[in-house]
Amino acid sequence: MRSFKGIATFFAIIATATVAFTSCGSKESKGNIQETNKVGKSRNTFTVRGNITNGTDKKVCVYRIEADSIAKIKEAKLTDAGDYKFNIPSPEHFEFYLLNVEGCGTVVFIADSTETITINSDANDFISEHTIDGNSENQRIKEITVLRAALEEQAKMMASNNSPAVVKTEREIRELVEEFKQNIVEEFIIAAPGSASAYYALTLTVGNIPIFNPLYNREDSKYFAAVATNFQELHPGTSHTKNLTEIAKKGLEATRPQKTVELELEESEALTTGMFDINLPQANGDSIALSSLAGKAVLLDFTFYESPEMGNRNIQLRELHNKYKKRGFEIYQVSVDRYEHFWEQAAANLPWVCVRDARNISTQLFNVQSVPTFFLISRKGEVVLRDAQIENLEKEIEKLLK
Repeated sequence: MRSFKGIATFFAIIATATVAFTSCGSKESKGNIQETNKVGKSRNTFTVRGNITNGTDKKVCVYRIEADSIAKIKEAKLTDAGDYKFNIPSPEHFEFYLLNVEGCGTVVFIADSTETITINSDANDFISEHTIDGNSENQRIKEITVLRAALEEQAKMMASNNSPAVVKTEREIRELVEEFKQNIVEEFIIAAPGSASAYYALTLTVGNIPIFNPLYNREDSKYFAAVATNFQELHPGTSHTKNLTEIAKKGLEATRPQKTVELELEESEALTTGMFDINLPQANGDSIALSSLAGKAVLLDFTFYESPEMGNRNIQLRELHNKYKKRGFEIYQVSVDRYEHFWEQAAANLPWVCVRDARNISTQLFNVQSVPTFFLISRKGEVVLRDAQIENLEKEIEKLLK
């Protein structure tokens, strides 16, 4: 993701911490962790305590999420009975914390007073089995954490089949993520836009890709703006409010509707089928036309490289390219990414034709309503199918290559 300071860093920290932490201060996470003994001005403390069954002698740590790092503030070993207890300096405003049990996982919670927060779980299924008492917001954050973990697991299982013939997979993952997203919007953002759980919901990822991406999705920008507006009233002047406001403004600016592009295409730009040609620049600056691939079977792919399915999608495309290229098959991949540098880096090692459409003219010509999506084009330059019509992609390519 094209990121900037503040909440974007917060996204990366939570995404990394909740997925990658395996032990307190592990090598994988050490670069983002700063130990601290700072107590600050407050003499008040809050308590984090609980019991972890099947966790004897494991390390348990508490981290505070700061603007651009994670600060480890407490660490101890579980007792023989699996108990732990920490007294931690109270923050001036609510802050996010992480509780990590060595080798088991990490859960997120908030604290904002002298309360006692009790987190219990089983070391063998730490995230799914954890319970938390202390305040209603932590209950909601727990619900989100468990739902997100289930989504991640389901998406991984669906994506484990890398067969390029199963084109339904990426659509099903996209639909799964969208269904999850709408549930989160209704239950946790719209329902309580001024809450810490709404803020946390906006940081969610699947496969380390943000579920809410305000730089690309105007609706997501509006969710950020709604939460930011409420935070300005309820939490004025805090770093969380400033971060939300910054990203909402940048998102709304980045996704501002563009003026309709008036197309003045000459007759020579039309293919023999009556469809418009595409002639777009590659990363080296040289343009290549879709019509230059006449005589080949072409998969015309519209995508953006920040799509949650992009990693698995390109694995499938690479398998297709390797299998059929010598028989006259080619991929013409059109990126609609806003940021040229990001696209150049992402496309650098791909073996097929990669171009970028900065003005989205090609998507208008082919009536593309959403990406990723693709079309199959015959050797004669005729569009024969689009992805929604295809059950077995390899079978359809074989037909075009005969």
